[in-house]
Amino acid sequence: MKCDFKICTVIQGKTLESFVKNIRKAQKTATMIELRADSIKDFSVEDIPIIKGLVKVPCIFTCRHINEGGLFEGSLAKQKEIFKNAFESGFDYVDVAYNNPVIDDLSDEEKKHLLVSYHNNKSTPTLIELAELLKYMRTFNPAIMKIATMVAIKTDVPILASLLRKRKKDEKLIVIGMGKKGEITRLTFPPAGSYIAYVTMKGEKNIAPGMLTEKDLQPIFNYLNK
Repeated sequence: MKCDFKICTVIQGKTLESFVKNIRKAQKTATMIELRADSIKDFSVEDIPIIKGLVKVPCIFTCRHINEGGLFEGSLAKQKEIFKNAFESGFDYVDVAYNNPVIDDLSDEEKKHLLVSYHNNKSTPTLIELAELLKYMRTFNPAIMKIATMVAIKTDVPILASLLRKRKKDEKLIVIGMGKKGEITRLTFPPAGSYIAYVTMKGEKNIAPGMLTEKDLQPIFNYLNK
């Protein structure tokens, strides 16, 4: 049974030096990485070529603002400059929040590398609300869409499962339930069609609640691809 989901190791670091060290460490085993540039204190455009030059596997560049549930504390103008440079630098994908105005300035070619995302760190909206959000995300014609919400009550997981089933044929959609109660979604949703399973580096603190390790998911991935 062939399974097409990707296991993506999340890279973070408080300084550029530690971030670079973690890129090198992760790429010894990782087949895909997410570059959480927002975890680097005082990250700037000048740091992008340094990071890009080290990447040897498919990657996602991320610089999520604190207003978007991330760690970047700079101005929105600086974030926009970082995003535009990230697209120009040729990262496989650049993760941009669905309501970030930088999306309006992207060319059709840049949108081929756009991962448009929605993160809700407090709760899971209704299925109707999430379905409308998914419909809106499709209007951008992105390469990948991602919806991650906090699982606060037991009925949240079925809502997210129903949302995942709305994925169209050949559509790359990621659906994640965050938090301890959402951990089950990180195990079961990728085999059910969620395009990317994010995992933490060995020995590293999770940057997202409920995130698993590569060790947790690799046996499932191997079994489904026998």
